[in-house]
Amino acid sequence: MSEPTAGAGTIRTAETSLYRIPNEQTLEDATQSFDVLEIVSLTVESDEGHRGLGFTYTIGRGGAATKRFLDDELIPRLEGQPVAPRTVREALRGETTFIGREGISEFAIGAVDIAVWDLLGKRADLPLCELLGGTREPVPMYETDGGWLQYDADTLVENAREIANDGFAGMKMKVGSSIDRDVERVRTVRDALPADLDLMLDGNCSYTLPEARRFANRLDDVAMTWFEEPLPKGDYAAYADLRRHVDVPIAAGENLYNETQFRQLTEQNAVDYLQPDVCRVGGITPWMIVADLAATSGLAVSPHYIEPLHAHLACAADNVPYIEHHSTVLDELLADPVAVDDGRIRPPARPGHGMAFEDVERYRED
Repeated sequence: MSEPTAGAGTIRTAETSLYRIPNEQTLEDATQSFDVLEIVSLTVESDEGHRGLGFTYTIGRGGAATKRFLDDELIPRLEGQPVAPRTVREALRGETTFIGREGISEFAIGAVDIAVWDLLGKRADLPLCELLGGTREPVPMYETDGGWLQYDADTLVENAREIANDGFAGMKMKVGSSIDRDVERVRTVRDALPADLDLMLDGNCSYTLPEARRFANRLDDVAMTWFEEPLPKGDYAAYADLRRHVDVPIAAGENLYNETQFRQLTEQNAVDYLQPDVCRVGGITPWMIVADLAATSGLAVSPHYIEPLHAHLACAADNVPYIEHHSTVLDELLADPVAVDDGRIRPPARPGHGMAFEDVERYRED
């Protein structure tokens, strides 16, 4: 992946905003509920007058702290930096080693990295996917929004049929309530889905290793694409142990915050699918590093959430079978939400990542 930065100027100004967008209903998984999306945006402008939009998110808590970190710690170090994503990221991470390289610091640096790449795309008059060396093509998606933990069996079946009719490649459902209930719900959904549609399970880090083994083995006759994040984050040895003792492929990564953690996960032979989230992993630059790492390791990548941006990245990588279609709360901020057509999404043709916020004052918190 090249970084076309020659003569791209320097960053002159940077401004942040915080937005809180309510969900239509509270969504539940095994470890948390989600009724508000927080978006922390960052707009950077170069000395040539080009502007780039970056952002990161939380599910209702921590947005103000992330914005404060950007305002107090990163922006003073950002102004005057070259419009070069890797250079900027290395400079900011070098200045924030003391606070750690996950959580708020990586969320905040992710917003910066996305903004600088967006600025570069606008300067080059190219969509982000082409700037990264890819071709703008429709990207297959699987649907998560129909599989939340609070849905009963009848609702799950109705959602599964709708997902199939809408052309999605698969459906992901949440598990982690109780093993007996989870097994029953999974079998019900698998029976309702057409045989050629994939079924993914997401444990949201809620199982112990013995529980995850027992649950997976009770479903060893059910066609499943992956069992996602069944175990607590960071316990790579436990993930490797689980992968050795169950037949279903293992997926993880939405809760990892940098490429080093992904490297540790792959070196343990702990997963079959990597799931970097462009905001949580620290931006586009490390996301592409993770995709290259996965390709070298013979693994597939299927990113978490932020589908309008991940569509660009999927087009620039060769090992992304599909991306996630999550809740559509982010669309409330977008001037021109990216449409999903027959279960596929095509990256915007506009320069940069193609997203712009519009009519957002009712959601502003700052």
